[in-house]
Amino acid sequence: MIKTILWSDLNPALKTDAQGNIKIDENIQAVLGSIDNILRTSKGERVMLPTFASDLRDVVFENMTSTIATLISDSIRDAINTWDDRVEVLKIDLMPLPDYNQIKITIQFNIKSYVSPVIYSGIY
Repeated sequence: MIKTILWSDLNPALKTDAQGNIKIDENIQAVLGSIDNILRTSKGERVMLPTFASDLRDVVFENMTSTIATLISDSIRDAINTWDDRVEVLKIDLMPLPDYNQIKITIQFNIKSYVSPVIYSGIY
């Protein structure tokens, strides 16, 4: 069986492989890494691409209301649609973790050349 590599990217944690080279993420892992990068980056943080990112940090100290949840979901959807054209977002679930001042974000999406939906989950 031949493994087809459609996409590849540097591992965001900059882990190394057995030869000491920076590990490369492929296919689904590359797309998951891209989404994580988009969500964890603030606008203005990328020097040559100041509009790259999401607006998640703009709501860090807001109370989790239905309005804020909608704002977060819309921001996530817009950021992913803008910065990763391989992905079609199907569903976004938010779960506040008030004891830790965090929110768990779960995104179900399709990767355009894959058959099955993929799920991304992260805590912010």
